[in-house]
Amino acid sequence: MAVVSRDSSIRLQAARAFDSAPPEWTVALHHAPPADADVVVAGADMDVEADVVFDPARPGRVLDDVSRAVDRTRETRIIAVTSPSGGTGVTTVALHLARESARSAPTCLVDFDLEWGAGCRLGLPADAPTWAEAGDSEASLLRAALPVPGGFRVLAGPEGTGPPDVGVLLRAARAHFGRIVVDIGRASEVPDLLESANAVVLVLAPSAPSARRARIVLDGLTSGRVAIITNRVGPGGEMTKAEIEGIIGRKVALELPCDRRLRDAEDDDRLLAARWSRWERGIHRLWRTIESA
Repeated sequence: MAVVSRDSSIRLQAARAFDSAPPEWTVALHHAPPADADVVVAGADMDVEADVVFDPARPGRVLDDVSRAVDRTRETRIIAVTSPSGGTGVTTVALHLARESARSAPTCLVDFDLEWGAGCRLGLPADAPTWAEAGDSEASLLRAALPVPGGFRVLAGPEGTGPPDVGVLLRAARAHFGRIVVDIGRASEVPDLLESANAVVLVLAPSAPSARRARIVLDGLTSGRVAIITNRVGPGGEMTKAEIEGIIGRKVALELPCDRRLRDAEDDDRLLAARWSRWERGIHRLWRTIESA
């Protein structure tokens, strides 16, 4: 943070206002805006381009103003969760990744699964708002983005509609959320979104047909930011990890096991509540890998 003023009293008041700033903020005092500052806080005596204007009459506001400026300068990350076919658990994976994301940044899950998406998985009422009512204003989008247990919001998908205008919807969501987790369902539904996402999580069933379909999806992607996971691995004759990797020609990043607790949670329209199971510990490791990439 660069505090810019030629008035020594203003600089002193601003410095005091930053005493309670987060420890990771670095604050320096300047007579002119430096070229490398992430956020410029200007005194009222300065006629310069600034992100925040410091008001000596209300010094406590500067921390909130700077926080909002920092959020604006950060690029919103988009994580797309998809599958080559239905029934692999994409929505459940996406919801749990959104909860992991919400621990460190404002997060919204946007539901582009046009058949059985997040609304159905969470047991939302039939008349719940969807992205069809999101509009392009802050108030209308936040009304449509429902807060859910887990600390994030959900823009549910309306039933019986075609693909949305992805660009318009995501531009509106970017203005309010640091991260957007997108439940795409089948990879063929919104193909352009896979290319523009910061990371793609491709969920496979542990079977040869699912692996062959995944190979088709992967051959059509030019982005290398793909994490391949197999879900619901367990006894019953499924292929081994090595066999699946032989078909798709890439490494499988994570195997998620069948989990009785997860099945019970799905029956109750809720998410898993603790990292006691191998399944949720796997989701946590996956999120840490995505976040650090």
